[in-house]
Amino acid sequence: MASQARLFLRVPDEAPPLKDIRVSMGEALPATHEATPEKNERLTDISFPLQWWRWREFTLRFTPAHDGTIELDLNGPWGEAEPGVLLEQEVLWDNLSASGGELPNGGFEEIKDAKPAAWESPWRPYPAADQWPLANSEPLEGKACAASWHGRPLVGRLSVRAGIPVTLKIHARAATVPGFKKPAILPKDTPAHVACARLKRGVNLGNHWEAPPGGWGIRYDVDDIDRIAAEGFDHIRVPVAWHYHLENGAIKPALLAELEPVLKRALEKKLVVIVNWHHFEALCNEPRNNMAAFATGWEVVARHFKDWPQELYLELLNEPNAALDGELLTQAHATGIAAIRRSNPDRILLVNPPSWAGIRGLDRLFLPDGDDRIIASVHSYEPFQFTHQQAGWVNLQDLRGISYPGPPPEPVPLPGSLRDNAGLAAWLVAYNTRQGTDNPCTKAVFESLLDDAAAWAGHFGRPVHIGEFGAYQKADPASRSRYIHDFRTAAEKRGLPWAMWDWKAGFGYWDEARSRPLLREALFGRK
Repeated sequence: MASQARLFLRVPDEAPPLKDIRVSMGEALPATHEATPEKNERLTDISFPLQWWRWREFTLRFTPAHDGTIELDLNGPWGEAEPGVLLEQEVLWDNLSASGGELPNGGFEEIKDAKPAAWESPWRPYPAADQWPLANSEPLEGKACAASWHGRPLVGRLSVRAGIPVTLKIHARAATVPGFKKPAILPKDTPAHVACARLKRGVNLGNHWEAPPGGWGIRYDVDDIDRIAAEGFDHIRVPVAWHYHLENGAIKPALLAELEPVLKRALEKKLVVIVNWHHFEALCNEPRNNMAAFATGWEVVARHFKDWPQELYLELLNEPNAALDGELLTQAHATGIAAIRRSNPDRILLVNPPSWAGIRGLDRLFLPDGDDRIIASVHSYEPFQFTHQQAGWVNLQDLRGISYPGPPPEPVPLPGSLRDNAGLAAWLVAYNTRQGTDNPCTKAVFESLLDDAAAWAGHFGRPVHIGEFGAYQKADPASRSRYIHDFRTAAEKRGLPWAMWDWKAGFGYWDEARSRPLLREALFGRK
């Protein structure tokens, strides 16, 4: 299924390009695939996130510099089912309207020549109303909606006047694929809800047991747990790269000698403990070849902890990504859950959605309908350009000087090493110039995501935990504190418990050298 909608705005060759297009979510970028730079300049590539279980409203605003028409090309995300074969990801559209312009048949109710009147399907025949994806498509309003994908765009014409601002309001949703089985909607008082209610404010023991043995990791011990409890946290998340520490059907004693005293001290201090499987990159890159090892590994780990208190939760896999998505991820989750349930039928589990545990990935997270002891756990580092500035592992080592919130006192230039990054270039233009919630470096960016997480949780009856959020210490301390405060309060306002990344590493809460907290006021409202 499509995870995002895509559309294009094309101005005529003789008209000035559109400037300063503003979108309610997603991004609007100059095209890069046209034959000449002049044509690219006149074509705007716009994308925004979709959900399959509800319609989403999206708005874009611009002021044209010519009288005439603008081509509106309703499209879908590009993807390949296999090399050289396009993946048909259908997007449904309904109730399009234009303030400051005219858009004929924006509700798609009028049909002419077997397609919506005033719209063209130039590449492929338009689907019949009784065929997928239009059959049983549940329009937002009226009796009909429209459909398009990357290989079958739907093209209309928007009439505009020079200098007259246009606001285009669009509703879209992802079409489900044939044979799709909707997941069960659970009640809102399951054992998972009770377990999630125990979580309020947590912290990650990052950069230790998920690092390769003898590699780049730091060290944690029981003294860290004592400080964590004293600061006011109620749970810890403990990343472990189990693939380094399993041998002959057991956990290596060297790991247990380090790990178990820390876990036991946390439980003694009345902290809930979440232990995950971190950095299993082989599973993400080659799921079919590593799924059996994933199941076997969890069977070993779960059996070891089967008699531990129920305040120990297990989290299946950190940040599924790459090839581990769709049916393969659903299969991996089901396999891992079944392995754990053989020895821990009542243990509380946490599961990450695809796309690096991003909130948008919740719509592609499908869990066993009959298991009501599972919490969905998401990660959020938006705006990424702020939280990961100077982070070499994501190729942003040369991006610096991003303060929060935007705009900055002085414009931040695009680093020369990143001049080919069109998305970052467009982001910096907006960051440097836009005010209020139009700026891409404000709390509005993550508030909309948290709204989506809360809506998904409420709709499906699955509680949501924020397993990671934070900002790299390269950001200026005042901005970092403001960001952490704003994110924390936004999450709590929506009833979403959180675990900050991390305790004392690169995103740290605790200053190990000076033995003092860095973000106590931001997280707890006290000095």
